[in-house]
Amino acid sequence: MLIREETQKNLCVVVAEDDPTIAWLIGVTLADEGYDPVIVHDGRAALMAIEDVHPDVITLDLQLPDMDGRAVLRTLDAVEPAVPPRVVVVSSGAEWLTPDERLSVAGTLSKPFNLSDLVRTVRAVTDRRAS
Repeated sequence: MLIREETQKNLCVVVAEDDPTIAWLIGVTLADEGYDPVIVHDGRAALMAIEDVHPDVITLDLQLPDMDGRAVLRTLDAVEPAVPPRVVVVSSGAEWLTPDERLSVAGTLSKPFNLSDLVRTVRAVTDRRAS
């Protein structure tokens, strides 16, 4: 796992996506926008990366192997109940989030998604966290 140094200027995004092509596309797009993406391919790896790098934003597929995105959300809520949502769900089926799950996320994008919408949503989350 990568550990982010405190002197680093770019904002960190954990990209939890099991499809390597989509993960690469999200990572490259966010890197081009000045973010530092950390790509993981399952739910347990997502939780480890979140603990290691303390990301500014998490993009989360709901249909991850090992531990699905909903379990990741529940774990984050249990560990950090007072932290404002910083998760952007990027998943087919994002529209089926429960009302409680919607409170745990800062935004949703349904696959297939527009890359400019992804950047706009991630930027909105980081702007909110900075203020």
